[in-house]
Amino acid sequence: MSDESATAVQEVPTGAHPSVQLGELRPSRTSGRREALERREIAEIRARNLTDRPRWYRWFFRIFRFEEAIILGLLATFVTAYLLVTGAPSTASLERAFTYNFHGRGTFWMFMLWCVLGTGFLLLVATLPMAGKGKARKLMHGVWGEAVGIGPRLKATTLWGLGGLRAYVPFLACMGVYEMNKRLIPAIRGDTLYDQPMANFEYAVFGDLSSAIVHKWMHAEWITSLIGIVGLTQLDIHEAVYISYVYAAPALAMALWFLGRRTHFNRFMGALVITGALAYIGYVLVPVVGPKYVFEGRWLEATPGALSFMDDIKARNRDCFPSLHTAWTTLFLIAAYRGVRPLFWVYLPVAIGVYIATLYGGYHYIPDIIAGHLVAIFAWWAAKPLREWWDRRAGVVKEVPLAA
Repeated sequence: MSDESATAVQEVPTGAHPSVQLGELRPSRTSGRREALERREIAEIRARNLTDRPRWYRWFFRIFRFEEAIILGLLATFVTAYLLVTGAPSTASLERAFTYNFHGRGTFWMFMLWCVLGTGFLLLVATLPMAGKGKARKLMHGVWGEAVGIGPRLKATTLWGLGGLRAYVPFLACMGVYEMNKRLIPAIRGDTLYDQPMANFEYAVFGDLSSAIVHKWMHAEWITSLIGIVGLTQLDIHEAVYISYVYAAPALAMALWFLGRRTHFNRFMGALVITGALAYIGYVLVPVVGPKYVFEGRWLEATPGALSFMDDIKARNRDCFPSLHTAWTTLFLIAAYRGVRPLFWVYLPVAIGVYIATLYGGYHYIPDIIAGHLVAIFAWWAAKPLREWWDRRAGVVKEVPLAA
């Protein structure tokens, strides 16, 4: 052994494994500087996170959920507009609208019905195998967490149910903002409508209204014959899928909450509210009522059994651009594919039917549909960083280890 090798061996600390190569225990200057820099950055991040903020600042972010804050902001904006805009609807008319919506045919009622009954059903399912093990324990992990025993599991189930009910508040709140918004737009925008430019665009591109083209395609003889085999009509199917948003979004939210997939649930709920907020702003900026209410005589009226409440609610409201039916349907597909894949495949045929029905019924123009897809994709993308930002403000910080 050379003198240099002998000196190197003597420098290896006592107890080092023979497989340690000479020189491995001597970090290079470059790696040493990098490690020091990383340690300093981590220390700075922790110092910023531990910095005392004003009490109200942190508690606001802890008390309110991300989507609740958006809804509160929208409500504050519309209440301010209601107080300032000349010709705003009377308080009595708003009261009648909200009262009607809690009637059995109103959207408020249908959202609440699905949310409460769905959560109640899942609570019943959660309590049945309270002392279960094995597969039952695995199924209920999203509800029980790590709780063991009937007492702790019952407590976890109760808290889970209460948290789920609160988590569905955005569904109802979105409908509340919609009711206020659709009555304010005429006062804000007057008689301004963009239906004619939308129609001109479609005539220039397609030679006719896209709704009229789809309506004609769907009445091909073979489609009518196929549907007639099961004793249904075109209108029955299109109306049924068009109102599916009433139960589809709550169903996905309940599934994610039940399975304990809180990250997916939070992102879906945040994206849903972002989508609604952008849609409501779009209704004010680009008031459109839809071809059914402008080019009358080309569309079939809704049947009394399936969609009568849709015409009652929609009427000539400026609520087309972007298409919220399209946006929420697309958002459902994205969230279901990422969170509960079986629901994606079950709902996919219905979702395709929703896209067709928005045009078949004369409710939307092609630009509405395109804008709806874009809003949904943007909302899903934006929900994650906005949620993380909100959690940091609330003091909920997740440190991610740096790669070696």
